Amino acid sequence: MSLNVRTLRRPAGTSSGRRFRANWPAELRGGGVRVPCTVVDVSSSGACLRIEQALPKRTEFWLIVEKVPPIAVVAAWRKANHLGLRFRTEQQWVLDSYEQRFDPAAWLKN
Repeated sequence: MSLNVRTLRRPAGTSSGRRFRANWPAELRGGGVRVPCTVVDVSSSGACLRIEQALPKRTEFWLIVEKVPPIAVVAAWRKANHLGLRFRTEQQWVLDSYEQRFDPAAWLKN
């Protein structure tokens, strides 16, 4: 008897899997192609993009977002004009920036 178990794409039970709305302009680069896109939402382990152009067949890209070093990504899924990405390495800056954003004590410091 075989089990029909699907592997989760993001960590379960941790805040690192939590997605935050972003709406950031960005660019995907890979294979000599630059594709403008919008980061719809982001977590420390991946992101959802809105793209209007076709992508090359490759699955590995660099995500370029302003004020953040380039992020190595792998395409996880595609549905119409949305593309799911998995980051090659955990992006701690995502959690740090949102913790600061939602921390009332941080607002009082400024």
